Amino acid sequence: MKPYLKEALTLSDGKFADLRYERTRSKTIQYEKMNLKGVSSTVIEGGQARALKDGGLAYRSFTDIGKAGAAVRGACRSAGVMGRAGRAKEGLAKAPVVVEDVKATPAIDPREVDEAEKRKLVEEYAKLALSVPGVVSTTITYMERFSDETLVNTEGTEITQEILLCRIGGRIIAKEGERVEMSSFSIGYDQDYRRLLDRHELVEKKARTAAELLKAERIKPGVHTVVCDPDLAGVFTHEAFGHLSESDDMVNNASLREGMKIGLKLGRPILNIVDQGNFPGAPGTYPYDQEGVPTQKTYLIKNGVLTGRLYSRNTAFRLGGEPTGNYRASSYRHAPIVRQTNIFIEAGDSTFQEMVDSIDEGYYLCGGKGGQTMGDIFTFGAWHGWEIRGGELGKMVSEINISGNVLQTLGNIAMIGKDFEMNEWGGCGKTRAALYNMQMLSKSGTGGPHIKIEDVVIGGR
Repeated sequence: MKPYLKEALTLSDGKFADLRYERTRSKTIQYEKMNLKGVSSTVIEGGQARALKDGGLAYRSFTDIGKAGAAVRGACRSAGVMGRAGRAKEGLAKAPVVVEDVKATPAIDPREVDEAEKRKLVEEYAKLALSVPGVVSTTITYMERFSDETLVNTEGTEITQEILLCRIGGRIIAKEGERVEMSSFSIGYDQDYRRLLDRHELVEKKARTAAELLKAERIKPGVHTVVCDPDLAGVFTHEAFGHLSESDDMVNNASLREGMKIGLKLGRPILNIVDQGNFPGAPGTYPYDQEGVPTQKTYLIKNGVLTGRLYSRNTAFRLGGEPTGNYRASSYRHAPIVRQTNIFIEAGDSTFQEMVDSIDEGYYLCGGKGGQTMGDIFTFGAWHGWEIRGGELGKMVSEINISGNVLQTLGNIAMIGKDFEMNEWGGCGKTRAALYNMQMLSKSGTGGPHIKIEDVVIGGR
């Protein structure tokens, strides 16, 4: 594959060109209760050429490897037309030349595990969840994805990398009378099948949480001090702050650049936020992005001060930064865009108990339920929580929504836990109106410690 792509690159007549080709195989096994609902396998294969010519930057996708040379010529032709017609001249910041072959190295390779064993494992977890009183239904899915990617460019970079992941996840539904509650779980989200084994304790805990929610009270709306568990802290960091750090949204948005100006004080000195694409075993980990830049640890906030952004080579050129290894696409059919890898708040000095002890009246909230952001305004749900009264945990609560201004909320983070964990789930959707369609990217992760946030707006469903 690599020699063929290198030969196709010789057809470039621009300042720069690269070619990437990928073959992705995916498999899912889904159960509803104890019933097998479906087994599916898909293969996606294709490539993309990119060219920089006369100040224009253009892309061309292809599905037939025999058309790689034509894609290079087409990308060069389009880039030249765009460059000659446009006022702004595109460019690419410098990046290291890399020659490397990266292989997946799991302790247990999921591709070598018999399908019957995978089905048996899913059935075990479904049976366990259904054995909890109050649980009436489950939907549990095994997922496996393997991508073999090759990238070459006219600067001399030649990379092949294997990206492998597997996970088991799903939803557990409990019911009593007319009331229905739900919890979710995800395990694995790594290349190693071993991480899916012997996770019965977690599955049972999630099933019991769904059942306990049947007795939970609705949360009291208002402005409260809260403690967020690592799951919810990670979702907040990714959705509310992480997307604001993706530099492609800043290129043509002067107000966003000003609002996220490097050096701006956003939090207390205890706050450090990191995007790290080389975090071992995390959902958003991969060796190189899709223009061959190595992933790295990037401080976005350090000691409460905005210190960094996430860049591609092009946005680094446009904004005066350095590439960070965050240029990714969901497949060859889409042009890569700037994406988060693994984003998290670094561990602090407080214990969970110290956080709870410091709150006279508030809530402990658990589990990120998703939501939406618009600029610096966010709204998210939490799966469940508990009252905090007089420094002690009290009644369980549900139907939780939190909202606010992210920049103000970052400043309200008052305590950060010593504990830290990466979530065992990933994925992120991103779009920009009129410029590209929604891209769902599987390799994206979150995590963090427990955090205490003051003055959080909470509403019920």
